[in-house]
Amino acid sequence: MTSFSVAELKDGQHFPGRVILDKNFVLLDGNLSFSKTLQSRLVEWGFKEIHCEAEVPSTPIKSQPVSTDTSEPVDLDIDALNQEYENKTKTLNSVLKASVAKAEQSIKSFPNKNRMEIVTEVYNDFLDYTQKVFTRYVTHQELNIDDLSESISLLIDFVKENKKYLLRIQPTEEHKLDKNFLTSHCLRSTIIAIVIALQIKMPPAKIIELGVAGLVHEIGQIKLPPQLYLTDKPLSPQAKNLLATHTVLGFNIVKEAGFPLPIQVGILEHHERENGQGYPRHLPGNKISAYGKILSVACSYEAITSPRHYKAARSLYEATIEMLMNKNKQYDDIVLRALVSAVSLFPIGTYVYLANGKIAQVSESNPADPRLPMVELVGEKNELGNPKTIITDNDKYKIVRVLNKEELKGVQAYINN
Repeated sequence: MTSFSVAELKDGQHFPGRVILDKNFVLLDGNLSFSKTLQSRLVEWGFKEIHCEAEVPSTPIKSQPVSTDTSEPVDLDIDALNQEYENKTKTLNSVLKASVAKAEQSIKSFPNKNRMEIVTEVYNDFLDYTQKVFTRYVTHQELNIDDLSESISLLIDFVKENKKYLLRIQPTEEHKLDKNFLTSHCLRSTIIAIVIALQIKMPPAKIIELGVAGLVHEIGQIKLPPQLYLTDKPLSPQAKNLLATHTVLGFNIVKEAGFPLPIQVGILEHHERENGQGYPRHLPGNKISAYGKILSVACSYEAITSPRHYKAARSLYEATIEMLMNKNKQYDDIVLRALVSAVSLFPIGTYVYLANGKIAQVSESNPADPRLPMVELVGEKNELGNPKTIITDNDKYKIVRVLNKEELKGVQAYINN
């Protein structure tokens, strides 16, 4: 392994092997070149050295100033760059607050504007925030419980008002090629966990703790080689055992950061199962914490509906049925019932055929009966120009079946045109 000073690297410098930070975080895959932009970013993050796994012939490298302006080089000021990053980090919550406030004002002022588009913009801002939280830990080994709690409080309020839109947001097939899928999984799992917690009327302070645990529940994975969770090949038993350590690694990270014990335990237990076949401690159901039980269901539901390197995504309906089957009694029955009551038996976002021959999209659960959700009729508008919404029943508005993949492509093409 060869080490290099960040300040002395050249733009376009080639490395024959993988380039890593802190001996474990992959910065560049093999046979890629370095850039001045990446150099500036590393200095901004406070890194002074990088390491190449392959032996690199020793060649003299002249020190060059790092430029943030392509027209004129500037002196390297590490303290100033670090302070700039600190200032940016401190404004993360204000960015979320502004995003949520803008969305709320837009919904209030323009009720006929595409609500899904507005909600998706806010969701993407929360996704960006989650990515920055992970990046901040990778680069500075810092997690701020107050910052996270405030952000989760914003998310909870947004979920309350926009659940039926947030649950429609699904990752595309291209998502499985995204190396940042961990943060997407964490955010989507957190939203599902919040939905469950609201359904069972968990106290607000507890929902915030649960949300914080959900948002960083996979942070232990960044301590592991990325090929363990980015591969499309079956893992060996040894590799599976190594990957399973991420729950303990995550527990240790938040413990060192001074997070409350219930959050620590929720992260540790998100892969425990009611039948005692989970990990890391193989706990039976009566020993698993409430946060662990909820995150177990939320993570599994999210994982089934997301594409991965090694599998295609399955539909929300398929995921709901699989969770309800509860094979080998893996999940808590109360949590499962809360999930189904919140998203309905035909989950929000699912396209269905009705008995009267119409096609509709499930828009909201029905508190009175999870089998009869509210739906929006495709291609039909009400007097305000919004999608026409009805409550399904056991007569002419009965749901006959869910659309298959080919039928779904046709409906989406119709909607987009």
